[in-house]
Amino acid sequence: MDKSRLEAFSDGVIAIILTIMVLDLKVPKEPTLEALGNFWPIYFAYALSYGNVFFVWLNHHDIFASLKDINRSVLLSNGLLLFVVSLIPFATAFASQSNWKAPLSVAAYGIVLVAVCLAFGHLRLVAGKSTADAKAAEHYRKEARISLALAALFLLGSLCAWFLPISALFLYAAGPLLRGLLRPFGRSRSEV
Repeated sequence: MDKSRLEAFSDGVIAIILTIMVLDLKVPKEPTLEALGNFWPIYFAYALSYGNVFFVWLNHHDIFASLKDINRSVLLSNGLLLFVVSLIPFATAFASQSNWKAPLSVAAYGIVLVAVCLAFGHLRLVAGKSTADAKAAEHYRKEARISLALAALFLLGSLCAWFLPISALFLYAAGPLLRGLLRPFGRSRSEV
């Protein structure tokens, strides 16, 4: 399969995911600051979910920038990643129905993020095995370990959701912030 075709398909799926999320965004019934303020967890979660999907897109681009060929393993791993990322709008809406106060739905959001991290780690490992560039392969293994660490953080957030659901939202936000600190964006392709 042509790499550009896979990238275009993935970009389209991610664009649809972002569109679905914004369509699920709740609007207060009353046009007041107080009503808007009561929905802060929903808006915070939307921003967090948008950020997570956007980071998926950025990291996805980085992975495919260094791959020359797309084999079946890469194709299947990419499909798995897109599938679990497509669950983010559902998980966001599910937790938002309770204003991020119901343990089950808040924990489910974290489990979806765990699945995204695991799928990303898997894609990185498969990409590392699919490249002839030893430096890029080592980079992918390192990034897969970071994905695993983030999965553990999101799992901790899911466990926390059973006791303090709203605090889990802040643990979920720590993941992308830590990710940005561990690997700033904007590196050149030669650094990958």
